[in-house]
Amino acid sequence: MNGDLVTRTAELRDAAAIQQLLRTAMLTYCTESRIKESMLEAMTESIESVEDRIKNNNCIAVFDDEKAIGTITAGLTSVPVKYSFSEKTARFLSGFKKASYISRFAVLQESRRAGLGISLMAKCEEYAKENGCDVMLLHCSTVNKKMTAFYKARGFELIDKEDSRGYPRGLFAKRL
Repeated sequence: MNGDLVTRTAELRDAAAIQQLLRTAMLTYCTESRIKESMLEAMTESIESVEDRIKNNNCIAVFDDEKAIGTITAGLTSVPVKYSFSEKTARFLSGFKKASYISRFAVLQESRRAGLGISLMAKCEEYAKENGCDVMLLHCSTVNKKMTAFYKARGFELIDKEDSRGYPRGLFAKRL
């Protein structure tokens, strides 16, 4: 990092850079989670899909000059129970009125441990609160101890686990 970092809402012109960032960062996620690359949607995501996420959600990116080195997306839903995959999660989620769902969170490995991830998560929490959410949700491999520890340190709790995608995946929630 050269020190000239810019954090901003992603624009359509950023889609290719964000797609490249996601593919690179998700390789590390796959290794740390013991997931085959073919099992992760982010590895094959099209530029059009990234553009769609930029248009329809709150997609934030961190740039070092023109290079995307961090990103996170927060979507909104007034039906949090749509993220349930068991009776347990359905019961938990039924107590909330509006959720922000976090996805495509990535920071390049060489840019980690500099506070970028913490800053991106804080921006998503601010966005969720500004939009009247009472919970933030995300999924993460429960095998990935670094990421689960990161989320827990930010106030997320593991609600339930499932393996419909071929690996142990947890639903994490943070009450707002």
